[in-house]
Amino acid sequence: MKSSTLVKVTAFFTTFTAVACFAVGAVSVTTMNSGRVILGVQAEGTSLAGKTPDNAKRFFDSVAMNRLSRPVAQLTYQDKTWTIKPEDIHLTAKTKEAAEAAYAIGRSGTPVENLLEQMRCAIFGRTVELTGAYDSALLDEKLQNIKESIDRDPVNASITLTKKGTLQKQKAVQGLALDTEPVKTALDGKLRSLKLTAQVPLTPSVTEPFVSDADIAAIDSVLGTYTTSFSPGARGDNIILAASKLQGALIRSQATLSFNDTVGRRTRDAGYQNAGVIIDGEPAIDVGGGVCQVSTTLYNAVLLAGLTPTVRSNHSLPSSYVPAGRDATVADGLLDFVFQNPLPHPVYLVATETGSRLTISVLGTRADLAGKTVALVTEGSRKKPTLYRIWSQNGEVIDREYMHTDSYS
Repeated sequence: MKSSTLVKVTAFFTTFTAVACFAVGAVSVTTMNSGRVILGVQAEGTSLAGKTPDNAKRFFDSVAMNRLSRPVAQLTYQDKTWTIKPEDIHLTAKTKEAAEAAYAIGRSGTPVENLLEQMRCAIFGRTVELTGAYDSALLDEKLQNIKESIDRDPVNASITLTKKGTLQKQKAVQGLALDTEPVKTALDGKLRSLKLTAQVPLTPSVTEPFVSDADIAAIDSVLGTYTTSFSPGARGDNIILAASKLQGALIRSQATLSFNDTVGRRTRDAGYQNAGVIIDGEPAIDVGGGVCQVSTTLYNAVLLAGLTPTVRSNHSLPSSYVPAGRDATVADGLLDFVFQNPLPHPVYLVATETGSRLTISVLGTRADLAGKTVALVTEGSRKKPTLYRIWSQNGEVIDREYMHTDSYS
């Protein structure tokens, strides 16, 4: 036999043998996989080959029972921990879907495609993941409850002036706000893949208070204080309400404070009542009557503390609660009282009332005045008074500062 003929015969028998082996293998694989999960399919590191759909379902049920016996998630912030359980969000495992997915491998195409897929799976393997589902609204509710236990508004550092005249300082508190959306996003993938227990550290955003501990650190004394008297009633209630808006105000070095901006508009919605006022030189009744006594009391405390008034107007008539020339009238959108802090350190306002007496004190750093003291002197007539601020040091007058001359009707 010639060598070329021998080669052809050998090639024929080799091809025939390969086809025969493939056919036998195909029949064998098809027979083995009939009605059962095919060879090479696994889940949770366990082979599912040869299991019926019901057996595969029972396998996934067992896995689910183990997974759902532990907490869904533990959320932590500082020394606090919140635990979410499966029943809290109705978390369930899709065991039926997993079993069906395992059985469907190698059965979704044509007979030839299925056969090829089954053979690839037998060689390379396929993994089926057990997934879960939960009630999103219940998770939102759970996260909202956690948010409410974390969130807080910032609290300014504050100073209380005791009856003995000493200063008591309270530390500032940072504000916290938890955004639950990133938390929910972080949990979603873990819950749907049943990767429990999910550990999620919470990171609420921080808001610094306007008045920090550093702002009041150097404040050590009362720089100036002034008291006026009033009668209880609607006018007195207006005075108390307006004064409460000044309590705790901090004016940093070189900054200014606007009375109108700080106290706000005097309206019925804001809680103000009808009371006596002066309009165009005549007594009248209007909402917020009495608030000018608050701005006047503040004005005198500011003068005595060595601060600088920048906007101030007198009434058309002298006021009964303060010497002529030492009042400061205000009106929504028309007249304001504004002062600046020229001192190196911040100053802090304390407003207290007894029901018939209003006291406003300016707290600050005593060293800023360099040993100077302030007194107020009014000269001239009641209808046309002139106000001076007298600066003294070591018992001697060192400056006679002209403030203004007022004219009253």
